[in-house]
Amino acid sequence: MVYGKLKKHLGPRKKINMKRIETQSNFHKFKLCIEQNFLFRILKLILNPKKLYFKISKLKKKKKKYKKIDWGQRVAAYGRHAVIDTQTPKNEFNYVTNLQKKILLGNLKKFTSGREKKILDFGCGSGRFSKSLLRLNKKASVVAADREKKLIEIAKPSKRIKYLHFKHLKQIKSKFDIIFVANVLGGIKKRELKMISSFFKSKLNKNGILLLNENIDNSYSGEKNFSYWIARSEKFYINLFKDLSLKKVDEYSYLQNSTSIFIGKK
Repeated sequence: MVYGKLKKHLGPRKKINMKRIETQSNFHKFKLCIEQNFLFRILKLILNPKKLYFKISKLKKKKKKYKKIDWGQRVAAYGRHAVIDTQTPKNEFNYVTNLQKKILLGNLKKFTSGREKKILDFGCGSGRFSKSLLRLNKKASVVAADREKKLIEIAKPSKRIKYLHFKHLKQIKSKFDIIFVANVLGGIKKRELKMISSFFKSKLNKNGILLLNENIDNSYSGEKNFSYWIARSEKFYINLFKDLSLKKVDEYSYLQNSTSIFIGKK
């Protein structure tokens, strides 16, 4: 029944064209191009024997060891820019954020009725999307929740936004019409995700909507570990939220990352 409702919302399946977000600085584009060039990376390793040794040692291991991000340390180093890829030029933070907002909220609006008032911005960081979510309804209110206290502390106050630092999911007590999750789950270990999936389902009101935006790598059946971040396949997330009939609705690329946007409905 839920699948039928969502399928009706989505309409006939259409081919999704990959959107691209690029930095404006030509110098930065050139720098990234050089740094990501295979021959340049090999040359850097050859010129740094110690780094080459450690690289070869890592290749011998089946899996890279996952390191949890120290968000307090990251915020101290990057401030509000800590919530975005650190390769982003600081003066382009707002530019990139605005492009992401346009893509994410443009997709979300297609599935809302205009009556959704209670919104959860889960893993809100410094709240870079929280205020924009208020545009979905003049009477909307947002609970912007994050586990990192320092990120909540630098978020800009707003009358209709309640910023919440939480340690346990049970501290988020309300139910919501929309749960918005933008590049959060890639920083969470697999064993915690099933609990989060059940939590989202329990916290959505009837006909409630989940928007999920995550870095994707479909070349791996399991997980691709980038030490501090995990890229999973689209199939992984669709299966994780099968109770909400999660469907991919759009995609975009930024720097070296491919990101998919999913919509689910209770």
